[in-house]
Amino acid sequence: MKKIVVLLLLMVLLPIAGKAYANNTIIEIKEEAAVYDNRSGALVQVGSLSIGQTFEVTKDYGTNWWQIRWGGHYGYVDKRYTKTVSQKTYKNMIPTAVKIKDYIVASINAPVYDNTGKQLVQFATLSEGVRFPIYNKMGSWYGIAVNGRLGYVHSNAVVAEAGKITVPPTTNTPKPAPLPPSKLDGYMEALENVELYDFRRESPMVIATLLKGQQLEVVDTTDDTFIQVRWGQTFVYAEKSKVQLISDPIYRNSGKDQAVKNQYFIPTSVNSEVYDRTAGTLQPFAKLDTNRRYPILRKEGVWYVTVIGGREGYIHSSKVAIDRGVPVLMYHHILQPHELGRFKNASTTVTNVQFAQEMQYLKSKNYETVSTDELLRFMRNEITLPAYSIVLTFDDGLLSTHEYAYPILKNNGFTATQFLITYRNEQSPNLRPFDPNDLQPLSLLDIEAMHDVFSYGSHTYNLHELVGNVGKMVLLPYREVVQDLKNSLGIIPDAKAFAYPFGQYNSNTIYAVKEAGFTMAFSTKPGYNNPYDDVYQIKRLYSDQKTSFAQFQKMVAPYAQ
Repeated sequence: MKKIVVLLLLMVLLPIAGKAYANNTIIEIKEEAAVYDNRSGALVQVGSLSIGQTFEVTKDYGTNWWQIRWGGHYGYVDKRYTKTVSQKTYKNMIPTAVKIKDYIVASINAPVYDNTGKQLVQFATLSEGVRFPIYNKMGSWYGIAVNGRLGYVHSNAVVAEAGKITVPPTTNTPKPAPLPPSKLDGYMEALENVELYDFRRESPMVIATLLKGQQLEVVDTTDDTFIQVRWGQTFVYAEKSKVQLISDPIYRNSGKDQAVKNQYFIPTSVNSEVYDRTAGTLQPFAKLDTNRRYPILRKEGVWYVTVIGGREGYIHSSKVAIDRGVPVLMYHHILQPHELGRFKNASTTVTNVQFAQEMQYLKSKNYETVSTDELLRFMRNEITLPAYSIVLTFDDGLLSTHEYAYPILKNNGFTATQFLITYRNEQSPNLRPFDPNDLQPLSLLDIEAMHDVFSYGSHTYNLHELVGNVGKMVLLPYREVVQDLKNSLGIIPDAKAFAYPFGQYNSNTIYAVKEAGFTMAFSTKPGYNNPYDDVYQIKRLYSDQKTSFAQFQKMVAPYAQ
């Protein structure tokens, strides 16, 4: 019966021939690739393109991005997840002159299908809440143009925009995302030194201070309390009571906030003013914070140029350093020096003395331990993080972390993430005496008792084994891996982060992690993490018994020293 339904559907949804777009570069998707919209000033994911599918691009958008047509506007695809090919693999194009009148809104992450073969093939996805124009409607299916390619979305996955198409009423209809302001709303002048706030984290962050009498472009004035100003790929806000609106600024060095690179500097001097050079002399107009990252517009000689509220600011290169990204530290096993025994010089073991010294150093330098969730948002460029941010992780879920790491972290006010091999934790007896000569897993009671310091991710349910020198997770059939990962979520259902056993993985492993429901995954590759890096190949650093205190300080620094 199911085959008959599919065949009938294929007969109804006949491909529509049309004039293809101009012959542009063709790309093939190597792994599922997100599509981003940048019209709001930040990159917002609006959908994705499926692995193995081909698409024409409208523009080669620099080193990192392809531009494609997306929902009447443009979307941007990271080049790392694509390869160029000689021809496209589909035929169902849509004429370019089609007039759009009606729209749908995805009520879930809605799959988009090609219907030209013997079965429906998914080639793209619309993100939940995304508004998209439709080309036609056939029965229970909406035809849409994805980069000029005809695709079909089932009505169960979308709702029609109110007042456009007559459809049965639906509950919990998501509202379309508001469009960004189409023009500037004038300028503002500071009546006093005014702090500019970023509200995207739980606690507001002061990004910069606009000096008294200085001016910036204004994007939106509709809020009763704050005025919105563009900053890089996002917005910051000034208290309305501390500024006045003006029609014409005194400065002329306008900069394009959306033209900033994916590169940032960190001020290293308390004298961190940025200067206006309109009149040929240096006039400070804002003060930066030494614990913030600032987007780089360009470099001119010994000066870095950033932009705040559409105004270019110059800061001398001697007063800044290039941000290298957020470090993620990896630990495993912790013992007292006299307990090391067979773990002497093991790369996965540090002493509690060394660990305490390292954590006390981070505390003395005002590092903030951020969660894996915030790291994910940072890497998606949804938020910025303080320059002195760090993520602490522990692999294997060992009882020694309860014995030694937990009290040290709690004493310093830090949080961390443990990656658990959940079968072992499930089997471990509660209230088990600590034995430094053994690698004992945490019990479920131990895990619950440390929730005030640790969040938990997965290190598989029961695949943390080597077959020779190869991890079992890499060798098993795909479906068995997915099932194991889902089993781990039965123990820690809220887990969103995963760590690859022994740091071993391949493309199939990444797909399995995604299918199981994890939104990010940690490797053992050394390095730092920046916006738009692959969130399924997060880099980590580690400290072992051979790491000197001086080496540790250099390793965690936000910029090279």
